[in-house]
Amino acid sequence: MGTKWCGTGNAAENPSDLGPLKNLDACCRDHDLCPDDLEPGQSRHNITNDTPFTMSHCDCNEAFRACLKAEGSGAAKEVGIAFFSTGLFQCYRLAPPTHACTKWAGMLTQACQEYKFGTSGELRWQVFDMAAFE
Repeated sequence: MGTKWCGTGNAAENPSDLGPLKNLDACCRDHDLCPDDLEPGQSRHNITNDTPFTMSHCDCNEAFRACLKAEGSGAAKEVGIAFFSTGLFQCYRLAPPTHACTKWAGMLTQACQEYKFGTSGELRWQVFDMAAFE
């Protein structure tokens, strides 16, 4: 694809090593280097990542989404769809308690696109599906 950071793993020798699609690769690199990742089997904030994929803090995923949209190429859109629209990946964040999912979608599996949050109660760490890439 012309990147060293996008997709499973990376082929970069160091953080400044980018492939021919430099802007796209920079988006993927920054996401890969998210400081709040939960690797498969790892736990933090009473959340255990029981998926085979790395789970990032939702802020890192939203920064990744914004970077891909700003990059704007067809390749960036492909990466965005593969990451955000398949329904395979989740993120975690501190939020009001969720009460229900009000909208579902997903290419490979159904993922919640919109949540209904409670209005009372303390914030708590929770896992969320990600909205599709548009």
